[in-house]
Amino acid sequence: MTETKCPVCGSREIGKGKFNGYAALKPVGKIFSTGSAVIVDLCTDCGNILGMKVEKPEKFKNR
Repeated sequence: MTETKCPVCGSREIGKGKFNGYAALKPVGKIFSTGSAVIVDLCTDCGNILGMKVEKPEKFKNR
């Protein structure tokens, strides 16, 4: 596994955070879906967000 490095400052100090509550991502067109929290990988030195993904991607499948 390769070690993640911040492209902005070069730091290897990467942490994880989570948007949830009102910041949850909801599927388009699904009125009653509760959506999913968003997980971010971020540099703990400069604050740059390296990537984001939803915690429950299965909620976005077309069914």
